[in-house]
Amino acid sequence: MMDAIVQFVRNALCCIKDLELYSETFLHDPSYTKSYYHFHEPLDKTTPIEIVISLTQLYAFVSVSLAGYELITSAGVYKLRRLTRIAGYIGSVSGSNSVSNKLIRNSIAYEADAAIRSVFIGSCVLPIGISFFWLFANSLHITEAGWIGGLPALILALSVMEIVLVPLLYYMIKDAEASIRKSQRMKILAKNITIKANSVSLDLETYCLINDSGWEPFWAGNASFSEKVASLEKQMFEKEVTNVTKTVDSLLSGKDGYNFTKAFNRTAEEISTNIQSNASITKWEGYREYFYFIVNFIAFYGYLMGIICYLYDNVEVQPTFVTFLKFKHSNTDADWTGNFAGDLMWTVEPIVILSSPLMLSFMKPKIVKPKSD
Repeated sequence: MMDAIVQFVRNALCCIKDLELYSETFLHDPSYTKSYYHFHEPLDKTTPIEIVISLTQLYAFVSVSLAGYELITSAGVYKLRRLTRIAGYIGSVSGSNSVSNKLIRNSIAYEADAAIRSVFIGSCVLPIGISFFWLFANSLHITEAGWIGGLPALILALSVMEIVLVPLLYYMIKDAEASIRKSQRMKILAKNITIKANSVSLDLETYCLINDSGWEPFWAGNASFSEKVASLEKQMFEKEVTNVTKTVDSLLSGKDGYNFTKAFNRTAEEISTNIQSNASITKWEGYREYFYFIVNFIAFYGYLMGIICYLYDNVEVQPTFVTFLKFKHSNTDADWTGNFAGDLMWTVEPIVILSSPLMLSFMKPKIVKPKSD
């Protein structure tokens, strides 16, 4: 939540700076900054709005870098180590059945894939966070002074951000398609539960969907490097297996189909209604991911203009493809327009992020409690 708020403030201020809004106010007056602290040249050009922008970029440097590190470690490598240990416990718990063991194996395999993906995504997010340090320095005109690599280092940082953003854009499309396909499967499942429940296969996705509270075993969360936590995993695993086995046995105890009432204290109609409603939410989340892709692709293309204009600064000898990428605009116009487009898109994105929980709360189905006798 805080990251989205800071992102909105940072890029909204960048838009104000790009458009030179409130140009007659202290926001764009470097002399106002000098009244509080005297910087040496060229840092003395820093305006109050650039000070605030630099602070938000410094926040992004820390928060995004930490987020990338957490994805690589806690959500990635450490989680994979924990899953490897837990996989060795399968079949060792007395009383478990083949169905519950299959669900647990599939859950562990699913989370292992998610952990590997987290390592890859974290490897993309971490360089983005580190690159924000050069943006922070540029807002204070430090790169203009030639320090920390100067302008070439800034362009290199921007280039790194552009490169690692490409696979993230791919995952946005992939997640969008996955959510929409899942919503379709949810609608089919909701229909089959009430019409022909016997034909419903009890796989991992079905088990999670028919359970209103959702099944999230402890191994689905981030892992710790602590050995103390690892020593408790077998006990936690045994408890998880016992709960799943008990639920599965109750679910399969029906004579003519699944016994939803005994397993979840819910009728088939109630579960079907909730799955149908959640399918609409899942479908909306898929469309939201497509929106994120569009916004970030525009930002990606816009910020790319600054790099291209730097590398091909001589307009007279620019290759044809560069002129095409700039839509035949001058370097100055292409650079400014691209930078503003990126700032604008990354101002819109956090608005959607912040408003999504409220929108989803209106779409979320109300759980109908079973009537007591």
